[in-house]
Amino acid sequence: MFFIIPVGVEYRAQRYPVVTFTLIGINTVVYLISLFVDWGARGDPDTLTWWEQTFWLIPQHSHWYAYFTSLFVHAGFFHLLGNLIYLFLFGSCVEDIIGRWRYVIFYLLGGLAADFAYIGFNPEHFSSEIPMGGASGAVFTCMGGFVLLLPKRRVEFKYFLWLVFRAWSNEFFLPAWLVMSFWFLQDLFFAVLSYLAKHTGGGVAFGAHVGGFAGGLLMILAYKVVSQRHELKQEKLEEQARIANQRLVYLYEGGSQAGPFTVRQVKQMLQLGSVGQDALYWSEGMPDWRPVLELVPQR
Repeated sequence: MFFIIPVGVEYRAQRYPVVTFTLIGINTVVYLISLFVDWGARGDPDTLTWWEQTFWLIPQHSHWYAYFTSLFVHAGFFHLLGNLIYLFLFGSCVEDIIGRWRYVIFYLLGGLAADFAYIGFNPEHFSSEIPMGGASGAVFTCMGGFVLLLPKRRVEFKYFLWLVFRAWSNEFFLPAWLVMSFWFLQDLFFAVLSYLAKHTGGGVAFGAHVGGFAGGLLMILAYKVVSQRHELKQEKLEEQARIANQRLVYLYEGGSQAGPFTVRQVKQMLQLGSVGQDALYWSEGMPDWRPVLELVPQR
């Protein structure tokens, strides 16, 4: 037996991943509730059908809220566990970088993109009666965001190998861009293959993975563009302030003129009280003298 799992990333978060842990908690609680419902139903098909039709996404029958509730239901323990491992590793990093409230919107919109991609890759589209559930679409959104935010960071993997009575285990590292590209292209291949083969049965929702990943890429790309514009605007304002502080002005107080001084020097003189607040100032290009307090930003 041989398997590989990711166990860490080369990134140290600066804030506690409150939203990520909350999402992990919600997924876990919903799964436990589903076990209770399954146990309470004791094989009653009506109860199990109600749970599935209410909370899972069935394109032909589901209400609008199922597009969101389906992000928190799982078919089994290992389905849940796998999603939560990936959510913790990559979601907590994205949350730390873009902020908690942005991350909430990012996660839900990514899950919604995964839902519609799943329907798009399903040959029956909105006529499909196959239920879909799980956090994997939204988790792939986090992975798509991670690869744009931290493409050069490495992902740590651990492998386990059992042969008869002997076992081996070790860890290795791979760059995030390589790992994410492999996962995305693999799922894209199987999603297209399933669509072309008109496969309508259950199984892994590869289309949801593709849609979630693409949604994460697009949203983080938009985030980076907006952030860069904001930074450029802030730098421009700071440069304008610097130039303004270096502008030369003359002061007129008590019938005498003094200067030239920089605006920064005048501000310091006002703070020290060496210039009165009723003084006037003039700079090249000004038609007349103005109150010196105009040079001090009003709060």
